[in-house]
Amino acid sequence: MNIALPLYNRLKKNLKQLHPYLKQHGITCYRVFDWDMPEFPLCIDYYEGRIHVAEYKTRHQLDEHDYKLWLDDCTLAIREFFKVEDDAIFLKMRERHKGLTQYEKVDSKKHFFEVQETGLKFLVNLTDYLDTGLFLDHRVTRKRVMLEAKGKHVLNLFAYTGSFSVYAAAGGAFTTTTVDLSSTYLNWAKDNFKINEIPVAKHQFIKSDAKEWVKQSPSRLYDIIILDPPTISRSKTTKTNFDIQLDHVELINNVLRHLTPGGTLYFSNNFREFRFDQQLIEASQIQDITLESIPNDFRNKRIHNCWKIVK
Repeated sequence: MNIALPLYNRLKKNLKQLHPYLKQHGITCYRVFDWDMPEFPLCIDYYEGRIHVAEYKTRHQLDEHDYKLWLDDCTLAIREFFKVEDDAIFLKMRERHKGLTQYEKVDSKKHFFEVQETGLKFLVNLTDYLDTGLFLDHRVTRKRVMLEAKGKHVLNLFAYTGSFSVYAAAGGAFTTTTVDLSSTYLNWAKDNFKINEIPVAKHQFIKSDAKEWVKQSPSRLYDIIILDPPTISRSKTTKTNFDIQLDHVELINNVLRHLTPGGTLYFSNNFREFRFDQQLIEASQIQDITLESIPNDFRNKRIHNCWKIVK
C-alpha cells in the first residue's frame, strides 16, 4: 500500500472527524473523500458496507502499467480501511462536471439493495449507472421538505428516483406528484414508495420532460415544489435541449405558476459557474440556503447551489 498510504491516512482522518456527526444523526450513507488530495482524483462514498468509488477523468502522467499499480494500490487502501472484500467496492469513471451522468447507463447487473436515511428506506444501485439512485448531498434539504410537508401538496420535478417525494409523503404530504422523463427512474421511485409502505395509488407519477410539463400542463397549485434540474440535458425524446444557465429564468417562472401564493420552491443545481438572475424571477422572496443545505460530510461546499424561493 506504499503508493496509496496517504489516501489511507486521509480516510482515517476524515472519518475520525465525521464520526460524532454521523453517530449523532444516525447517518449510514455518507461521503468520506472527494479529491481531498491532488494525487487521488477519487470520490468515495460509503453505503452501509459497500463502497462507491468514482474516479474523475484527469490528464495524469502515468503509463498504463503505472496507472494499474496506482489504481490497485488505491483499491487495496480502500479495502483495508473499510475492512471489506473486493466485491464490496464499486469503481466507476466520471467527468469532473456532471451533465447527463444521472441518466448514463454503464452496466446492466440490476444489483439493488436497501439503505436507510432518516428512518426511511431507499433502493441503491452501485453498478448500473454513474449515479447511485440517492444523491447524498441533498440529505439536509430532503429532511427540511419532510418537516414542512404535512397536509401539503408537493411537486417534485426532474425527480430522478423520487427521494424527495418519499420524504414528503413520509412527512404527511396530502399528495405528491413526481415528474421525470425516465420510466426507469419513475419505476424506481414507485419501488422506493413501496418499500416504505407508502400507498402508491395516493400519489402521482408522471413521465414527462419537466421543462415542457410546467409550461404546458394545467396550472394546478402546489404548496411545495422541488426543482433540481441537470446542468445540461440532451434527449431524443424531448423537443429542445436544456441548459441550466440559459434556461433557468424561464423554467423557474413557469414553475412558479404552479405554486400557491406564499408557497415554497426549493431550487438547486450543481453547476459550479452558475449565475442566478434573481432580478428576473417573479417571486416575493429569494434566499440562498446553499451553505446550510450541504451536509457536514461534504467538505466540498460547492457540491451544489440551493435557494428557497417564496411566491
